[in-house]
Order: sequence, then C-alpha cells, then structure tokens
Amino acid sequence: MPAYTMPGLMTGQNTNDIVKKLVELERRPIKRWETENEYSKAQVQIWGEVKNLTTNLQTKSRALVSFTAPFATKSVSSSEEGVITGEASRAAKSGNRALEITEMASKHQLSGVAVDTDIRIPEGSFTIYSGKSKETVTFPGGGLSELTNAIKNMAGGLAETSIIKIDKDSSILTVTSVKTGKKNELQFSDPNGILKLAGLVGENQATSEDTKQLLSLDTLKSKVWEPTKFKKSETETEKLVQTEEGISIKPDTAFAVPIAVTEIKERAFVEVEILGEAPAVMELGIGFEKEGSVRNKFLPITKTESKYIFPAGDYASDKNLTTIILSNAATTPVLIKSVTLVTPPAPGTAEPLKVLQEGKDLKIKIDGVEITRETNDSIADVLEGISFNVHKVTEKPVTLKIHVDHAKGSLLIKEWVDAYNELMKFSKEVTSVEKNGKISDKKESDDSKSADISRDFWDNKSKSGILAGENAILRLIASLKTTANSYYPATKENGFRVLTDIGISTGAVGSNWEKIQDGLLQIDQERLIAVLSENPDGVRDLFASDPNNDAKMEEGVGIRLLEILKPYNQYASGIVTSKVKLLEESVAGNNKKIKEHESHLISFEAKLKQRFLYMEQGVGKNKSVGNYLQNNMFRGNGGE
Repeated sequence: MPAYTMPGLMTGQNTNDIVKKLVELERRPIKRWETENEYSKAQVQIWGEVKNLTTNLQTKSRALVSFTAPFATKSVSSSEEGVITGEASRAAKSGNRALEITEMASKHQLSGVAVDTDIRIPEGSFTIYSGKSKETVTFPGGGLSELTNAIKNMAGGLAETSIIKIDKDSSILTVTSVKTGKKNELQFSDPNGILKLAGLVGENQATSEDTKQLLSLDTLKSKVWEPTKFKKSETETEKLVQTEEGISIKPDTAFAVPIAVTEIKERAFVEVEILGEAPAVMELGIGFEKEGSVRNKFLPITKTESKYIFPAGDYASDKNLTTIILSNAATTPVLIKSVTLVTPPAPGTAEPLKVLQEGKDLKIKIDGVEITRETNDSIADVLEGISFNVHKVTEKPVTLKIHVDHAKGSLLIKEWVDAYNELMKFSKEVTSVEKNGKISDKKESDDSKSADISRDFWDNKSKSGILAGENAILRLIASLKTTANSYYPATKENGFRVLTDIGISTGAVGSNWEKIQDGLLQIDQERLIAVLSENPDGVRDLFASDPNNDAKMEEGVGIRLLEILKPYNQYASGIVTSKVKLLEESVAGNNKKIKEHESHLISFEAKLKQRFLYMEQGVGKNKSVGNYLQNNMFRGNGGE
C-alpha cells in the first residue's frame, strides 16, 4: 500500500497550517527574548547619555572648585575710552586712581643724506648698539639693498632699515630702533666707514677710555649681612678688618658696607680686586636707591684673574649706589685690595647725521606721582597685580578703573547651572511613570497576540520612562536636589551659605509649585552679577571651601556634587559601567537562548510533520481496510 505524502488528503485537515501554528506557539520565548534585547539595548543608550551628562556636570563642577576659577578676575579700563587697557590679577586692589599720560614712549628714528642709488660699498664690519644690546654686522660688500639686508639678517632685533628713493639717481637710508625709550636709542661704531659711505653717520671717532672711581668703604659703619647664612658675622672678633693693604673678610662672614652716594651710569660695573688667594666664585652685591627706598642685589660672581666684576649698571642704571656687600664663604680670609666703580664710554663712535625723532620714554602720573618707563606696553611693575598698555596722551587727567570682571565667573556659573539642569531633566524623563498604566504579565486568550509578557506591560513601558523605577537614578535626582538646597559653612566674613544667596534657586517667590518641585535651577542674573562684583571670594567659597584650614577643599556645592557623581563615572566599577555590563550580558545570554531555541524549532517542526505524516498514513490505511471489508461483505451478501 503506497504511503500518503499529500498533507490533509486523508484527514481533510490542513496539517501544514496546524504545524505552522504549533511552531509559532513554540516560538513565543524567542519573541520575548528579542523584545527584552531591544529594551536592554535602549537602556544601554540611555545609560550612555547618563554618563555623558554626569561627566559634563563633573567637568563644570571642577571648573568652579578649581583654584584658578576666575571669580575674582579683575579688569582695567579708563574713564576716557582708548587711553589704557590691561589686566589685573586677584592681588590687585579694586578702586579708581587718577591717571595722566603726558608723553608716549617712542622709537629712535634716523635718516641719512642722499647718496648715489647705484653706490657700491666695500666689504667690512660695523656695530649697532641699542640699550644693553649690540650686534656686529659683517657686510660682504654691495649696494644699499645688500646693506639693508645685512642689517636685517644680523641686527634685525635692534634696528629696522629702509631705502627712500629721492629721484632717479639719489636714495636715502633710514634706520629706526626696534624698541622704544631713551635708553634704546641707536648708536654706531663704524671703523671701516661703511655706514659713512651709505650717508648714515659721520666720521668714526677714536674710542675713549673707561672712567674709574675708587670707592671708599666705611668699615666702621658696616652691618651684618644674612647672618643665618654667614653665621660668624655677628661674632665680635669676626668683624671686617681694615689694614694698610686693604680690607680683610674672615671666613663665613658677610657685611653691607656704606659708601659715599655715587650715581651708577649705564653699563657701569663694580670691580673688586683681590690680593693673594681667593675662591673661584664669591658672592657680592650692591645697595642702591630706587623710588624712595634702598634695594639690594646680591649674587655669585666668578673671578677673572684677580678681580670680580659685578654688573651694577644692569640692575641699577641711573640709580644712586649707597652700599657695597662683601662676603666670604671660604675657609680662609679674603683680602680686598680695592673696590672701583668703572664707567665705560658711550659705545657709539660715529654720530648719526640726521635725527628724525629722538627715542622717548613713557611719562605717566598716577595719583600725582610721575613715573617713566621705556615702553608703552605690558607695564606690570607700577601697580601691584596690574599689567596695562598705554595708547595715547591725555589732554586732562582721567580715571584708571580697577574692578572685578564678573563676566568670566558669571559664564562659568551659567554653564554649571545648564549642566545641572540637563542632567536633572533627563533623569526625570527616563524615570517617569505612566500613572494610569497597568502592568500585567497574564497570558492573552488570543494566541496570535500572546507572549510570556503581555502587551500591556510593554505598552506601558513605552509610555513611562525607560528607566522607570531605577533606584540609582532616583537616588541621583534626590541627591542633586538636596545638594542644591543645602546650607554650607561660610568661611569668610559676609560669606554665602546657600545658592539662593547668590541668585540661584528653583524658582522665584510665588512660582508654580510643580515647576519648583521639578528641581531645575534658575539664575537671577542681576543678583549674581552684584555678588560677583562685591564679594567674588564669597561666591567661590560657596562652591568650594576649606573650613579646617588644612589646604584641602572639603565643603561647598561643587565639592558635594563631585562626591555624589564620583560613583557613577568610575571607569571600572562605576554604577553606569556596571549597569551597562549587566545589560550587555543579558543581551548576550538572550542571543544564546535564541540561537539554541531556533535549533530546537527546526527539529520540533520536523517531528510535527513526521507525526502528521504517520497520522495521514494511518488514516489512509484504516480507510483502505474499511473499504476492503465493505466491498467483501457486499459481495458476500450478494452471493447469498
């Protein structure tokens, strides 16, 4: 008897459809796992955004608690626009000062006389001086263009040159100092007559000799210098000893010895001559008058033959020398033969032919006191904590204003509030709950829609936040609110204890209660600017303070926030990292289950089809037997 292979032929049922429905019913766990995976992947993205927002708030909080936070940054301006600009540090004192600019610093400008444009100048060398600097230019020979190029390449830091064509046959060479100020005027030494041929200077003069002034040291009025370093100085028997040969300085002693007041010229130096053995390096110094007080300069000097050369003009040019400081760190006495102030001659030996503009110093008056400087820019040694640039002469006194620049601090706080609000708003959205939603996991009666977890459950999940009920985020929201509304110790006088003191709140008085409950911060800009202008240090202490004076910031809104956020963003064991890891492991586990169950479905479907085939074959056999019996019985009855 042949096997019946056409499904439903014998039973009259669509067995393929039955098998398909049974397989779909068996597939339900895969649908559930796939749904769980989609939900887990969405949660991973949400946790990633939580990490981004918490990290952003961490960054903004660190900026607020940093020692370099610009709350007390000050700015400099003048009552007349364009006179002065500058910057002020925290050390600068706020207030107004009377200011008058009587003369601007200017560059030294020189002009030569007209020479033949095609002049050929032989090779040679010359030296250019400006202030304490000098450059020797080696000229290979050539015309005016080659000369200007040589100056540019070898002395470009001191002088700028140009050629002006008078007519088709004549040209003039001009030279301008790079630096402003009287001391930076240009001087020239022209032994080979190169600059003279170019029409810039006159005859080169012979160099004059140094001017030497022997200084008389009053050893009887000497005073001990740095006794903590030179410990034997205060011993009565270790005083300076004046002999016929000179002054003897005993070991481990140092003294400041007065002299008759003497002016120190530019490039002048103090020459200390020694008799006999002396250390290779000796510490020497000078005392000089500056701005109404005595200043000292003390430094190690290397011995040259039997002399020590102290460059006094480098530190006290045009100041009055009042004291010579002598020391001996050696183990044997040092005998000083003489102390001489040496003033070299002016370096220039060739005078410029034409001066278009003299080098001038800046002259300013602050509170009626006249001050001169070589430059108009970056003047940082006049007022404490202030660096300023001068741009023009004033026709009358103006006001120099030094005040707190609240713009940087205000921007920093605004960025912090924005970061706080973004995290708070996002956290509330992802943990929101659909109040009218019903969560159930009962089976559906309709097999075509049934699953292990009901549609109501997933529908409600889509209506609520994807992290609804997540304790880690709910704790974060509560901690943020508590931190923003807490009181903090005020470590300074007139300090601030709560954010509302500086104009940051969850809403003004009379605001909607629901909005206040949201916990989002608002800034009263007018109030914030006022407190930043009046008490910037108090604002900074509200975010980070050191109540124990142990040089460690322990209190404040910013410090508290950093402590709260730290567990969320730790790289290896942070809350966010752990949550993402668990979700990824869940997805990987479900994928494994799905793969195994799909393999099961293949064999399950094959078994169902085999069983229905056996059933079809059985029904077919039964029908064949029935027909056989019926036919035989019919024949038997007919035969009777």
